[in-house]
Amino acid sequence: MLYNMCGLNVYYEPKYIQTITRSEKYLAENQNLKPDITLNVTEERIDNYILSFPHLSRSLAEYIIYGMLFYEAILDYDGILLHSSAISVDNEAYLFTANSGIGKSTHCALWMKYFGDRAVMINDDKPVIRIIDNKIYACGTPFSGKHDINKNILVTDIIAMLSLENMELYFNQITKIQKKIVIHKIANEEIKLYMLNKYSYLFSQDELDYLLEKHNYKSV
Repeated sequence: MLYNMCGLNVYYEPKYIQTITRSEKYLAENQNLKPDITLNVTEERIDNYILSFPHLSRSLAEYIIYGMLFYEAILDYDGILLHSSAISVDNEAYLFTANSGIGKSTHCALWMKYFGDRAVMINDDKPVIRIIDNKIYACGTPFSGKHDINKNILVTDIIAMLSLENMELYFNQITKIQKKIVIHKIANEEIKLYMLNKYSYLFSQDELDYLLEKHNYKSV
């Protein structure tokens, strides 16, 4: 089946229910288009993955592996996975990064409640940031962690990326982060072992400077 996500045609043939159902809203209307990316997950690969993670069902293992393959392939198209919750308000994107348990999803849920119909969740856990024609987009994907909260959209106006931290304070504050700290935080949230072979490409100086100069990165 051909799917459209992040402005690309992606071909894969899921066999299990989790990947099938979560990918449905990304199905391409024209199934005859040439794929930009082709993904393949074999039963043998699922077997090997479950050997390392025996608590997983075959359905969940397939879904995870497809996500891994896609997020590696997107690097060849000026895109990166950022472990974050991405939300759009009035067609402007905000991305919240944090360690697990700090409250990315909770924070975005509050925005959804407060802004109502003005707010749309792009991806609750693993959005793609992609440069297309010198514009930076926050993109939804069907691979969004344990909650299937995502939308097949591209939002070009990224207002800010914010790092949530749990601090011993009695008030809220927001502070702009220095560039060298931003690079460290992005690396912590993005880099995965299966992406190491493309790590040097991901952090080319031109790409980083373009991203950091055009958009704010703040600690909240």
